[in-house]
Amino acid sequence: MRAVCIDFETANGFIGSACSVGIAVLEEGQIVDTNYWLIKPHPRYCYFDPLNVSIHGIKAQDVKDAPEFDFIYGQLSPLFENAYVIAHNASFDMSVLRHVLDLYQIPYPEIDYLCTYKTALKTWSGLDNYKLDTVCRFLNHDFAHHNALEDAIACGNVLLSALSARGVTTIKELAALVGMRLGKLYAGGYNPCSIAKRTSKKA
Repeated sequence: MRAVCIDFETANGFIGSACSVGIAVLEEGQIVDTNYWLIKPHPRYCYFDPLNVSIHGIKAQDVKDAPEFDFIYGQLSPLFENAYVIAHNASFDMSVLRHVLDLYQIPYPEIDYLCTYKTALKTWSGLDNYKLDTVCRFLNHDFAHHNALEDAIACGNVLLSALSARGVTTIKELAALVGMRLGKLYAGGYNPCSIAKRTSKKA
């Protein structure tokens, strides 16, 4: 099983204003590689909202010499080949990816992706919520939240813990057990990652 855990941070309220990305690559049940990039947001959206800065600590001066996403994507895209992409609250991170690809008119890669937020929700009951820091506290995994690399590694640990808790070794088996339809990104579109809703039986 090869999986690429991904996490983005954004500069402002526009979902495509990526200012950092972290990657953790999993193979055969362990993290085998990590990487982190600061990103200069697209010129149209290169401003830093104080609210976003208060969350991740990245400021305009931190990215003034950083490459834009179209350059970074040349290093990022090969990692997606023959791998599942994993994110905690994948609806956010995959939306960032789609919007920033759109900004640079880069075709979408062909990938299947899984959300560890939804996975955790269906794996461990009784948590106060299923945010990444809450789930990792439950799993006794310490990390610096809202650092993209730390978050990607934490996401990988949630995935590995869920696989272990469910007694399976593959993403497909895990998705089936939690009732998840894997998300898909493909040339020209996407399908969101979703959990099957329970239907109530009428008396």
